[in-house]
Amino acid sequence: MLAAVLLIVGLTIAAVAKSPAKMSAAERSIREFYDSYAADLRGHKRESIADRYDRRGVYLAGNGRKSLETFDKIKDRYLNDWSGPKAFIWKDLSVEVISKDSAVVSALFEWQVESGTTFTYSYTGLLIKRDGKWRIRLEDESTAPSKTSN
Repeated sequence: MLAAVLLIVGLTIAAVAKSPAKMSAAERSIREFYDSYAADLRGHKRESIADRYDRRGVYLAGNGRKSLETFDKIKDRYLNDWSGPKAFIWKDLSVEVISKDSAVVSALFEWQVESGTTFTYSYTGLLIKRDGKWRIRLEDESTAPSKTSN
């Protein structure tokens, strides 16, 4: 009986998991975008990070806040005020291609600060394709709730 249950669970997981061969070209390119985004964050490549955002501006949300920031303000923040992580990793990244020029990405990420403390965040992004490149139009980053909060 246990073997049958394990077989069913294994087959279900295999059916749900997408192999790279079954991904659309758009999903593949978005996953590559996020892989290189992570590398840029770890490498503190400020200009490359800023370049990922929509030139019309970006909606920034998270932890009960929302604002529309200009591209120039985003770029200035990354070039002059931003402190990069000691370590960074995406976890459980999901891509939902909405159209040939838009997609929603949902994930978790771990951000380690210089002291070694690691924080877990939830992430949601709306990507828009402009001039052949994916750009972030909306980004929601929220920290995990503390264990003492309701």
